[in-house]
Amino acid sequence: MQAKIFFSVLVILSFLASSMSMAAESANISDAEAKAKTNFDHIKLAEYYENEAKAMSAKAEEQKELLDEYKNHSEYYGREGQDFQFHHEALLREYTKAAERNAQMAVSHRNMSRKVKGL
Repeated sequence: MQAKIFFSVLVILSFLASSMSMAAESANISDAEAKAKTNFDHIKLAEYYENEAKAMSAKAEEQKELLDEYKNHSEYYGREGQDFQFHHEALLREYTKAAERNAQMAVSHRNMSRKVKGL
């Protein structure tokens, strides 16, 4: 019984720690954007957003594969199949939007680095 409680608490704490690190990363990026003055700062931010865009594109591709699996074998999923399909279509849309936003931010920071460089 104590082992179950211990592992439950361990899992909960690990989720909390990971969410705090994501929030801290988000705050760090906001601070970095506010403090970006040199072209190197903007280049670093552009690289960060390019990496995020790639990660979101990879997640979107994974959702496409799951949807293809569902479409090819929908008979395996029963009544929950439509929920499965709608869920993964929504995730695909969100990941695609996030990839586009990150790509736009990367382009924006690349342009800012060129403007700062010209000064």
